[in-house]
Amino acid sequence: MLAPKDTPTRDRRSLDGLWRFLLDPDAIGRRDRWWEKLPAEAVEMPVPSSYNDVYPDPAYRDHVGDAWYETTFRVPPGWAGRRITIRFGSATHRAEVWVNGRSVATHEGGYTPFEVDITALVS
Repeated sequence: MLAPKDTPTRDRRSLDGLWRFLLDPDAIGRRDRWWEKLPAEAVEMPVPSSYNDVYPDPAYRDHVGDAWYETTFRVPPGWAGRRITIRFGSATHRAEVWVNGRSVATHEGGYTPFEVDITALVS
């Protein structure tokens, strides 16, 4: 797989781990501004994973539609003045990325990687 590697001029930090997660079967997340904070009923979901395979509940297994993920991260102080991107190894069908309450990218293309420059939002 062609992907960035650490070099003397490039540091990477993984955001893999447990993220907050919530299915949106009624498509109300946008109306209720879930990009600001997921509702209290959000659960932990391992990332990367396929949420359809994590919980045995048919509501997860058979869900087709919007699903929301949320995590918090800190940019290392040593990265000041450097270009900062988030790279996603893949996303199913369509994804929208929000950083600090702002939509910064959309991506369509099942299971393909994409990258988002967030330097201006985290510097």
